[in-house]
Amino acid sequence: MIRRLTSGLIFCLAALSLSSTGETTEKTVTWTGWFSDFKCASARAASGTFSATNPDCAKSCIEKGAEPVFVSEQAKALFKVKGYSAVIEDLGYHIEVQATVDEAAKTITIRTVKRLAYEGPACSRPRKAAGLRSPVASIPTHN
Repeated sequence: MIRRLTSGLIFCLAALSLSSTGETTEKTVTWTGWFSDFKCASARAASGTFSATNPDCAKSCIEKGAEPVFVSEQAKALFKVKGYSAVIEDLGYHIEVQATVDEAAKTITIRTVKRLAYEGPACSRPRKAAGLRSPVASIPTHN
């Protein structure tokens, strides 16, 4: 009887230790950001910039075998994209994803993608003029 209790206790302790070491760091998220390739995005991320990259460059790199990544605005991090074949079609779009993230492995499994706005290559976007005043502030007043 004592031998059975001891065996049962050992089994339970072993099962508990296996379950605690096998914990996953996966969580479900809804984030905004952009798809890119690892090379282009990692250089920007190293400098603290988590924004869109040139979609034409990213497309070329991914087609040549570079790993696609998701640039997360909320996490301020890059996550390697797993199992989402439409990455290339969504390049250049600011997107919202519902996904499962494994923070330890730095991977993201995409469930849904919602396109928010097309941003395209930074070099083709019009630049904002610095120092422009609002139209209301420039209206002369007469006393």
